[in-house]
Amino acid sequence: MKIVLNRLKTLEIVEQEPLIPDIPDGSVRVEVLCCAVCRTDAKMWEQGHRDLILPRIPGHEMVVRDTDGNRFMVWPGTNCTTCSYCRQGLENLCEKMKIIGFHHDGGFASHVVVPSRNLIPLSAGLDNHTACFGEPVGCIINAFEKIEYKKKSRLLIYGGGTMGLAAALYAKSIGLQPLVIEKRESKIHHVRAFLDAAGICCEKDTLDNEFDLIINACPDVIAFCQAVSKVARAGWICFFSGIAKNETIDTNLVNLIHYKEAKLAGAYGMTRTHMEKAIPFITSHQSYLKLLIQDIVPPHRLPALMPKVLSGSNLKYILDFTLAFRDSSIEISHQAPVQPMGIDTAAGCFTVD
Repeated sequence: MKIVLNRLKTLEIVEQEPLIPDIPDGSVRVEVLCCAVCRTDAKMWEQGHRDLILPRIPGHEMVVRDTDGNRFMVWPGTNCTTCSYCRQGLENLCEKMKIIGFHHDGGFASHVVVPSRNLIPLSAGLDNHTACFGEPVGCIINAFEKIEYKKKSRLLIYGGGTMGLAAALYAKSIGLQPLVIEKRESKIHHVRAFLDAAGICCEKDTLDNEFDLIINACPDVIAFCQAVSKVARAGWICFFSGIAKNETIDTNLVNLIHYKEAKLAGAYGMTRTHMEKAIPFITSHQSYLKLLIQDIVPPHRLPALMPKVLSGSNLKYILDFTLAFRDSSIEISHQAPVQPMGIDTAAGCFTVD
Protein backbone atom coordinates (compact mmCIF):
# COMPACT_ATOMS: atom_id res chain seq x y z
CA MET A 1 0.00 0.00 0.00
CA LYS A 2 0.95 3.63 -0.24
CA ILE A 3 -0.43 6.94 1.04
CA VAL A 4 -0.36 9.63 -1.63
CA LEU A 5 -0.71 13.38 -1.18
CA ASN A 6 -2.68 14.26 -4.31
CA ARG A 7 -3.59 17.84 -3.43
CA LEU A 8 -3.79 19.99 -0.32
CA LYS A 9 -5.44 18.21 2.60
CA THR A 10 -6.09 15.15 0.46
CA LEU A 11 -4.32 11.87 1.23
CA GLU A 12 -5.34 8.82 -0.78
CA ILE A 13 -4.62 5.30 0.46
CA VAL A 14 -4.07 2.91 -2.45
CA GLU A 15 -2.75 -0.58 -2.88
CA GLN A 16 0.93 -0.79 -3.77
CA GLU A 17 1.27 -1.79 -7.41
CA PRO A 18 2.66 -5.34 -7.67
CA LEU A 19 5.19 -4.53 -10.38
CA ILE A 20 8.62 -3.47 -9.17
CA PRO A 21 9.44 -0.07 -10.69
CA ASP A 22 12.73 0.64 -12.39
CA ILE A 23 15.31 1.10 -9.66
CA PRO A 24 18.07 3.63 -10.37
CA ASP A 25 21.67 2.49 -10.17
CA GLY A 26 22.93 2.73 -6.62
CA SER A 27 19.44 2.48 -5.13
CA VAL A 28 17.53 -0.37 -3.53
CA ARG A 29 13.88 -1.20 -2.89
CA VAL A 30 13.24 -1.88 0.80
CA GLU A 31 10.26 -2.70 2.97
CA VAL A 32 9.05 0.04 5.30
CA LEU A 33 8.50 -1.27 8.83
CA CYS A 34 7.41 2.02 10.36
CA CYS A 35 7.60 5.73 9.67
CA ALA A 36 7.07 8.61 12.08
CA VAL A 37 4.92 11.59 11.16
CA CYS A 38 6.88 14.84 11.22
CA ARG A 39 5.34 18.31 11.54
CA THR A 40 6.88 19.03 8.12
CA ASP A 41 4.73 16.25 6.65
CA ALA A 42 1.66 17.89 8.15
CA LYS A 43 2.68 21.34 6.84
CA MET A 44 3.05 19.87 3.35
CA TRP A 45 -0.43 18.36 3.69
CA GLU A 46 -1.94 21.69 4.80
CA GLN A 47 0.06 24.29 2.85
CA GLY A 48 2.05 22.55 0.15
CA HIS A 49 5.30 24.18 -0.95
CA ARG A 50 6.53 25.99 -4.04
CA ASP A 51 9.00 23.15 -4.76
CA LEU A 52 6.61 20.30 -3.96
CA ILE A 53 5.32 18.50 -7.04
CA LEU A 54 2.17 16.45 -6.53
CA PRO A 55 1.29 13.67 -6.32
CA ARG A 56 3.88 12.71 -3.72
CA ILE A 57 4.28 10.04 -1.04
CA PRO A 58 5.53 11.87 2.09
CA GLY A 59 7.47 10.43 5.03
CA HIS A 60 11.16 10.62 5.91
CA GLU A 61 11.58 9.37 9.53
CA MET A 62 11.54 5.70 8.59
CA VAL A 63 12.88 2.30 9.58
CA VAL A 64 13.17 -0.22 6.75
CA ARG A 65 14.18 -3.83 6.08
CA ASP A 66 15.97 -5.33 3.10
CA THR A 67 15.34 -8.72 1.51
CA ASP A 68 17.90 -10.33 3.83
CA GLY A 69 16.03 -9.17 6.91
CA ASN A 70 18.53 -6.45 7.87
CA ARG A 71 17.02 -3.31 9.44
CA PHE A 72 18.10 0.26 8.71
CA MET A 73 17.44 3.89 9.46
CA VAL A 74 17.32 6.02 6.32
CA TRP A 75 19.22 9.29 6.01
CA PRO A 76 16.60 11.27 4.05
CA GLY A 77 18.89 13.53 2.05
CA THR A 78 20.12 12.88 -1.48
CA ASN A 79 23.15 15.05 -2.10
CA CYS A 80 25.32 15.60 -5.16
CA THR A 81 28.62 14.55 -3.44
CA THR A 82 30.63 16.97 -5.60
CA CYS A 83 29.79 20.55 -4.51
CA SER A 84 32.05 22.39 -2.07
CA TYR A 85 29.75 21.64 0.87
CA CYS A 86 29.61 17.92 0.15
CA ARG A 87 33.40 17.82 -0.15
CA GLN A 88 33.62 19.41 3.33
CA GLY A 89 31.36 16.77 4.86
CA LEU A 90 28.46 19.25 5.03
CA GLU A 91 26.13 17.30 2.79
CA ASN A 92 23.08 18.70 4.62
CA LEU A 93 23.99 22.03 2.98
CA CYS A 94 24.44 20.53 -0.48
CA GLU A 95 23.67 22.99 -3.28
CA LYS A 96 21.50 20.36 -4.98
CA MET A 97 19.97 18.74 -1.90
CA LYS A 98 16.85 16.66 -2.47
CA ILE A 99 14.83 15.18 0.37
CA ILE A 100 13.12 11.80 0.43
CA GLY A 101 9.44 12.30 1.11
CA PHE A 102 9.50 15.74 -0.50
CA HIS A 103 11.41 15.70 -3.77
CA HIS A 104 11.19 11.88 -3.99
CA ASP A 105 8.54 9.46 -2.74
CA GLY A 106 9.03 8.62 0.91
CA GLY A 107 8.16 6.26 3.72
CA PHE A 108 4.36 6.47 3.91
CA ALA A 109 4.24 3.27 1.85
CA SER A 110 4.88 -0.42 2.36
CA HIS A 111 8.00 -0.15 0.15
CA VAL A 112 10.33 2.68 -0.84
CA VAL A 113 13.27 3.08 -3.20
CA VAL A 114 16.26 4.84 -1.59
CA PRO A 115 19.98 5.22 -2.36
CA SER A 116 21.92 2.33 -0.86
CA ARG A 117 24.39 4.74 0.75
CA ASN A 118 21.52 6.28 2.76
CA LEU A 119 20.93 3.06 4.70
CA ILE A 120 22.28 3.06 8.26
CA PRO A 121 22.35 -0.40 9.91
CA LEU A 122 20.53 -0.85 13.22
CA SER A 123 21.71 -2.90 16.15
CA ALA A 124 19.61 -5.80 17.39
CA GLY A 125 18.94 -4.03 20.69
CA LEU A 126 17.08 -1.09 19.13
CA ASP A 127 13.37 -1.55 18.49
CA ASN A 128 11.70 -0.30 15.32
CA HIS A 129 9.53 2.39 16.86
CA THR A 130 12.25 4.04 18.92
CA ALA A 131 14.59 3.87 15.93
CA CYS A 132 12.25 6.36 14.18
CA PHE A 133 13.91 9.00 16.38
CA GLY A 134 17.09 8.63 14.31
CA GLU A 135 16.44 11.65 12.11
CA PRO A 136 15.22 13.99 14.90
CA VAL A 137 18.07 13.04 17.23
CA GLY A 138 20.53 13.38 14.34
CA CYS A 139 19.31 16.97 13.93
CA ILE A 140 19.79 17.55 17.66
CA ILE A 141 23.35 16.22 17.57
CA ASN A 142 24.09 18.53 14.65
CA ALA A 143 22.79 21.46 16.72
CA PHE A 144 25.01 20.64 19.70
CA GLU A 145 28.03 20.32 17.44
CA LYS A 146 27.47 23.92 16.34
CA ILE A 147 27.89 25.36 19.85
CA GLU A 148 30.57 25.19 22.53
CA TYR A 149 29.76 24.07 26.06
CA LYS A 150 31.25 22.76 29.27
CA LYS A 151 29.98 20.24 31.81
CA LYS A 152 27.14 21.69 33.90
CA SER A 153 26.60 24.58 31.48
CA ARG A 154 23.14 26.06 31.98
CA LEU A 155 20.94 25.44 28.94
CA LEU A 156 17.56 27.04 28.23
CA ILE A 157 15.33 25.36 25.62
CA TYR A 158 12.26 27.11 24.25
CA GLY A 159 9.58 24.61 23.24
CA GLY A 160 8.28 21.56 25.09
CA GLY A 161 7.43 19.50 22.02
CA THR A 162 9.12 16.28 20.92
CA MET A 163 12.23 18.05 19.60
CA GLY A 164 12.68 20.31 22.62
CA LEU A 165 12.28 17.45 25.08
CA ALA A 166 14.56 15.13 23.11
CA ALA A 167 17.14 17.93 23.01
CA ALA A 168 16.86 18.30 26.80
CA LEU A 169 17.34 14.54 27.21
CA TYR A 170 20.44 14.62 25.01
CA ALA A 171 21.76 17.67 26.88
CA LYS A 172 21.39 15.90 30.20
CA SER A 173 23.20 12.85 28.84
CA ILE A 174 26.28 14.99 28.04
CA GLY A 175 26.34 16.69 31.42
CA LEU A 176 24.44 19.93 30.79
CA GLN A 177 21.71 21.41 32.99
CA PRO A 178 18.63 21.92 30.79
CA LEU A 179 15.53 23.95 31.59
CA VAL A 180 12.63 23.71 29.12
CA ILE A 181 10.17 26.57 28.65
CA GLU A 182 6.71 25.58 27.39
CA LYS A 183 4.02 28.25 27.50
CA ARG A 184 1.07 25.83 27.52
CA GLU A 185 0.24 24.38 30.92
CA SER A 186 -1.72 21.59 29.23
CA LYS A 187 1.37 20.53 27.27
CA ILE A 188 3.50 20.43 30.42
CA HIS A 189 0.90 18.21 32.04
CA HIS A 190 0.80 16.02 28.93
CA VAL A 191 4.55 15.32 29.05
CA ARG A 192 4.78 14.96 32.83
CA ALA A 193 5.64 11.24 32.70
CA PHE A 194 8.67 11.99 30.52
CA LEU A 195 9.79 14.96 32.62
CA ASP A 196 9.60 13.00 35.87
CA ALA A 197 11.38 9.96 34.45
CA ALA A 198 14.17 11.97 32.84
CA GLY A 199 14.56 14.43 35.73
CA ILE A 200 14.05 17.43 33.44
CA CYS A 201 12.53 20.70 34.62
CA CYS A 202 9.89 22.33 32.42
CA GLU A 203 8.25 25.65 33.29
CA LYS A 204 5.90 28.12 31.61
CA ASP A 205 8.46 30.91 32.04
CA THR A 206 11.55 31.86 34.00
CA LEU A 207 12.78 35.07 35.55
CA ASP A 208 16.31 33.71 35.49
CA ASN A 209 18.88 35.12 33.04
CA GLU A 210 22.48 34.63 32.02
CA PHE A 211 22.11 31.18 30.46
CA ASP A 212 25.28 29.79 28.91
CA LEU A 213 23.36 28.16 26.04
CA ILE A 214 19.93 28.68 24.54
CA ILE A 215 18.16 26.62 21.88
CA ASN A 216 14.91 27.66 20.19
CA ALA A 217 12.94 24.49 19.49
CA CYS A 218 9.74 26.28 18.48
CA PRO A 219 8.85 28.77 15.71
CA ASP A 220 7.66 31.50 18.12
CA VAL A 221 9.39 34.82 17.38
CA ILE A 222 8.84 35.92 20.99
CA ALA A 223 10.77 32.89 22.19
CA PHE A 224 13.66 33.81 19.91
CA CYS A 225 13.62 37.38 21.23
CA GLN A 226 13.66 36.11 24.80
CA ALA A 227 16.61 33.92 23.92
CA VAL A 228 18.59 36.98 22.88
CA SER A 229 17.70 38.79 26.10
CA LYS A 230 18.47 35.84 28.39
CA VAL A 231 21.72 34.58 26.91
CA ALA A 232 24.81 35.30 29.00
CA ARG A 233 27.67 37.45 27.80
CA ALA A 234 29.76 35.38 25.38
CA GLY A 235 27.01 32.75 25.47
CA TRP A 236 25.60 30.72 22.58
CA ILE A 237 22.20 30.80 20.89
CA CYS A 238 21.43 27.87 18.60
CA PHE A 239 18.92 28.91 15.92
CA PHE A 240 17.43 25.42 15.69
CA SER A 241 13.81 26.00 14.67
CA GLY A 242 12.90 28.43 11.94
CA ILE A 243 10.71 31.37 12.97
CA ALA A 244 7.21 31.75 11.56
CA LYS A 245 7.33 33.73 8.32
CA ASN A 246 6.88 37.51 8.05
CA GLU A 247 7.66 38.28 11.68
CA THR A 248 9.83 41.22 12.75
CA ILE A 249 12.48 41.60 15.44
CA ASP A 250 13.32 44.91 17.12
CA THR A 251 16.80 46.06 16.11
CA ASN A 252 17.49 47.16 19.69
CA LEU A 253 17.14 43.51 20.66
CA VAL A 254 19.42 42.36 17.87
CA ASN A 255 22.01 44.86 19.12
CA LEU A 256 22.23 42.83 22.33
CA ILE A 257 24.04 40.15 20.34
CA HIS A 258 26.65 42.79 19.59
CA TYR A 259 26.97 44.15 23.14
CA LYS A 260 26.99 40.73 24.78
CA GLU A 261 29.36 39.26 22.20
CA ALA A 262 26.84 36.45 22.05
CA LYS A 263 27.35 33.82 19.38
CA LEU A 264 24.50 32.79 17.09
CA ALA A 265 24.75 29.43 15.34
CA GLY A 266 22.29 28.08 12.79
CA ALA A 267 21.55 24.35 12.66
CA TYR A 268 19.69 22.78 9.74
CA GLY A 269 18.98 19.09 9.29
CA MET A 270 21.87 16.68 9.74
CA THR A 271 24.44 14.66 7.87
CA ARG A 272 24.49 10.88 7.56
CA THR A 273 27.21 10.84 10.23
CA HIS A 274 24.91 12.63 12.68
CA MET A 275 22.33 9.88 12.27
CA GLU A 276 25.01 7.27 12.87
CA LYS A 277 25.99 9.09 16.05
CA ALA A 278 22.35 9.08 17.15
CA ILE A 279 22.14 5.29 17.36
CA PRO A 280 24.11 4.76 20.63
CA PHE A 281 22.18 7.55 22.35
CA ILE A 282 18.79 6.24 21.19
CA THR A 283 19.67 2.68 22.15
CA SER A 284 20.70 3.64 25.69
CA HIS A 285 17.71 5.99 26.18
CA GLN A 286 14.92 3.92 24.64
CA SER A 287 12.83 3.84 27.81
CA TYR A 288 12.70 7.65 27.92
CA LEU A 289 12.18 8.21 24.20
CA LYS A 290 9.22 5.81 24.24
CA LEU A 291 7.50 8.31 26.52
CA LEU A 292 7.69 10.81 23.65
CA ILE A 293 5.61 8.54 21.40
CA GLN A 294 2.02 9.75 21.33
CA ASP A 295 0.66 6.68 19.56
CA ILE A 296 1.62 3.84 17.24
CA VAL A 297 -1.07 3.36 14.60
CA PRO A 298 -1.81 1.45 11.40
CA PRO A 299 -1.15 3.55 8.29
CA HIS A 300 -4.76 4.03 7.26
CA ARG A 301 -5.25 6.35 10.26
CA LEU A 302 -2.79 8.91 8.90
CA PRO A 303 -5.31 11.34 7.31
CA ALA A 304 -7.07 11.84 10.64
CA LEU A 305 -3.76 12.49 12.39
CA MET A 306 -2.63 15.49 10.33
CA PRO A 307 -4.68 18.15 12.20
CA LYS A 308 -3.48 16.67 15.51
CA VAL A 309 0.15 16.94 14.40
CA LEU A 310 -0.34 20.55 13.32
CA SER A 311 -1.95 21.46 16.64
CA GLY A 312 1.38 21.00 18.42
CA SER A 313 -0.47 19.55 21.41
CA ASN A 314 0.71 15.98 20.92
CA LEU A 315 4.00 14.13 20.71
CA LYS A 316 5.28 11.71 18.06
CA TYR A 317 2.89 9.59 16.01
CA ILE A 318 4.34 6.51 14.30
CA LEU A 319 2.81 4.59 11.41
CA ASP A 320 3.48 0.87 11.78
CA PHE A 321 3.17 -0.84 8.41
CA THR A 322 3.30 -4.29 10.01
CA LEU A 323 -0.18 -3.52 11.41
CA ALA A 324 -1.57 -3.26 7.87
CA PHE A 325 -5.27 -2.40 8.03
CA ARG A 326 -6.04 -3.38 11.60
CA ASP A 327 -8.63 -1.12 13.16
CA SER A 328 -6.92 -0.64 16.51
CA SER A 329 -3.63 0.94 17.44
CA ILE A 330 -0.97 -0.57 19.61
CA GLU A 331 -1.72 0.39 23.16
CA ILE A 332 1.19 2.23 24.69
CA SER A 333 1.37 3.82 28.10
CA HIS A 334 2.83 7.21 28.89
CA GLN A 335 3.02 5.99 32.46
CA ALA A 336 5.33 3.08 31.68
CA PRO A 337 7.76 2.44 34.55
CA VAL A 338 11.10 4.04 33.78
CA GLN A 339 14.17 4.27 35.97
CA PRO A 340 14.63 8.04 36.61
CA MET A 341 17.83 9.61 35.36
CA GLY A 342 20.19 11.00 37.95
CA ILE A 343 19.32 14.57 38.86
CA ASP A 344 22.03 17.11 39.73
CA THR A 345 20.53 18.85 42.74
CA ALA A 346 23.13 21.64 42.49
CA ALA A 347 21.88 22.81 39.67
CA GLY A 348 14.97 20.30 26.75
CA CYS A 349 14.06 17.69 11.52
CA PHE A 350 15.14 18.05 7.82
CA THR A 351 12.40 20.62 7.45
CA VAL A 352 11.15 22.41 4.37
CA ASP A 353 10.45 26.11 4.88
